[in-house]
Amino acid sequence: MDDEMRRSTTNALPTRLAAKLWKARADPDVRDDPWRQGCKTVREYVKASDLKHWIRRQEQGVSDAYAKKLVSRTIDALLDLSKNRLAVRKKSERKNGLSYTERRILLPTDAEIPGESPAGSPETADVHG
Repeated sequence: MDDEMRRSTTNALPTRLAAKLWKARADPDVRDDPWRQGCKTVREYVKASDLKHWIRRQEQGVSDAYAKKLVSRTIDALLDLSKNRLAVRKKSERKNGLSYTERRILLPTDAEIPGESPAGSPETADVHG
């Protein structure tokens, strides 16, 4: 997503947060990046709980309850802006003796992202002729 597209979609808070979240993934200068490296078929991912805390850091004065609602709306906006190149999966985890299921936003390794070369793709040699 280029700067012009990001500016045009930033009228609603969830859309603006989705654009910021995507920029955090792609821009190494952004310090607050909630994306984590994946493995196997997942290039990168964000947990919903990490997203909630990230939203509270981005938007001053947002309550915990409202941040939870914004997570779902931001995920929907992110899926829309990415034209469903991302996926949402639920993963069961155990922490402190408790089991719970958490949503994750996944960027698959085979997703074609405009402006990015696929991971592990060989560069083409110059053709002279």
